[in-house]
Amino acid sequence: MQKVIGLAGHIDHGKTALVKALTGVDTDRLEEEKRRGVTIDIGIAFYSEDVTFIDVPGHEKFIKNMVTGVSTVDAAMLVIAADDGVMPQTREHLDILHILGIRKILVALNKSDLVDPDWLELVSEEVATYLAERGYPDTKIIPVSAITGQGIEDLRGALNQTISEIKSQDRQGVFRLPIDRVFSVKGFGTVVTGTVLSHELRKGQSVELFPQETTFPVRGLQSHHLDVDKIKFGDRGAINLGGASVDELGRGAFLGSPGMFQTGSAWVAELSVLPHWKKPVKEADRVHVHVGTGKRKARVHLLEANQCHPGQTMMAQFFFEEPISAGFKEKMVIRYLSPEETLGGAELLWAIDHRLKKQDKHLPILTSLKTEDLSALIPASMDFFDRPLNRREIARYLSVAESKVHALLQKAEDYKSHQDRFIKQSLYAGGLAQIQQVLEKYHEQEPLGRGLPREKLTELGQANREFILASALQEGTLKNQGDLWQLSGHQGTLDPGDEQAKQRIVKIFNDSNFSSPSLDELKGSLDAQEYTVLQWMIQHKELVRIDKDFHLLNSQIDYFIEALKNWFRTNPELTVAQLREFIPTTRKYILPMLNYAERKGLLLRDGDIRRWVGEEL
Repeated sequence: MQKVIGLAGHIDHGKTALVKALTGVDTDRLEEEKRRGVTIDIGIAFYSEDVTFIDVPGHEKFIKNMVTGVSTVDAAMLVIAADDGVMPQTREHLDILHILGIRKILVALNKSDLVDPDWLELVSEEVATYLAERGYPDTKIIPVSAITGQGIEDLRGALNQTISEIKSQDRQGVFRLPIDRVFSVKGFGTVVTGTVLSHELRKGQSVELFPQETTFPVRGLQSHHLDVDKIKFGDRGAINLGGASVDELGRGAFLGSPGMFQTGSAWVAELSVLPHWKKPVKEADRVHVHVGTGKRKARVHLLEANQCHPGQTMMAQFFFEEPISAGFKEKMVIRYLSPEETLGGAELLWAIDHRLKKQDKHLPILTSLKTEDLSALIPASMDFFDRPLNRREIARYLSVAESKVHALLQKAEDYKSHQDRFIKQSLYAGGLAQIQQVLEKYHEQEPLGRGLPREKLTELGQANREFILASALQEGTLKNQGDLWQLSGHQGTLDPGDEQAKQRIVKIFNDSNFSSPSLDELKGSLDAQEYTVLQWMIQHKELVRIDKDFHLLNSQIDYFIEALKNWFRTNPELTVAQLREFIPTTRKYILPMLNYAERKGLLLRDGDIRRWVGEEL
């Protein structure tokens, strides 16, 4: 596995000189850098076949480039000049390393040839004390001189030990590479470089540019200046993109597996203010934010209080001036707007499209996301978004491959699935039980009732409610007639009074002689009890809808079909006029009855005549 070491420290403390002493490579590649003797942009050098150095600028004006350089490193070498000791950018660089979660560092106490042994011992003690105060106790401090070579082998030994202890693992399974350089190569086109943060990319695949959300084919790949067929987690990679222009690519963007990262202008995150920062972060403060290799401005909306004091951590929402893309739990550095100084950091969680209220009901869910256990993060994401999610959505919200969530979602005791969407089994069981309880009470009070509309069945949100109804309908637990829902096993029974009402309705239909009145006409002539029984008869298929507002009794339909059979036993064809000879009604009712028989597969129409195509007579 490739490993990346970042060099950090104050300007003129000798980072670039140490890289050259260790690798023979001068990472100051720009003409201006060589003229001024100051590192402006990040520099790359290969310490070995599987270890890359990233040299970052030490001047406070180039802190953006410094964050870009260390945003993808596994460990850091903090360079401190023995004749200066801890300086402002030493402090800020160490803060940034800490914010980005880089816990493995060693110190190169450079220019040790310029001070006497007593001073060197004093500075070493001062640096050790300072590092311990900032969360880096027991850090190795190696006196060295990049100019004379003094201590270089000791530094190399300590560096090799640090490298051997790096145990980074790719837990995501989706490709990601933040872009730190973009350039054009004659004859090849646009090339981007960066460190692969997760998974792998192969030549010939497609990769998506975020946040632009544009997809490009991968024409070629290099790692350590060699052509390769794939680059993988930890590699420094150069990618030749087909159809891309230098103008549309740049720092702040990254390449990733298509469709697998979130993009938005509003992000919920966990904000942490450095203990030694001089004042609290307040509601609506504007800040500079460094995410990956990019720098953005954002406004802070605190979710738990109006101020976040030094040393404090709380949930917040960041509103960016333009959309950004990021992964779940991606770390970012936060700097004061003016003067620009590092005040803390944040861990991005999810992009959401609305402003959360203070003390939002989702806060307990957000504070439960500290685990790395995927089996706990999946239900937490379902709780937060409060709707059924498909595999791809879950994978994108957690920045992992779909294959990693698939096996967990198959556990029927934990998740309920319907049409490749999932909710928690506990939510499904609880929601269905609530719906069943409501309908049981309704059926008890209204035994002949047609059912309840979905809005009255549960207090769950619409998306979860519709999931439960659709799933229960498919399983046969519930039934519906239009927008009215009933328990599947419910059969309303008629009491003696209802039976009398039913017989009155049957008489109306029989007396109509196949010219049934419409429901509106019946409603005007029936009392409330009779009209309820009428609806019950329709629901239980004792009255059958023939066309629009035309219904017939089951017995009338049976008579009609038997009459058709008798006719066709001796006649090959049937016209409307012939049908009226034995079904005494008008064309207004005859035609819908014929159409009904056609829908049932009994008749076939050929112009103005019908032929029998049903069962053999």
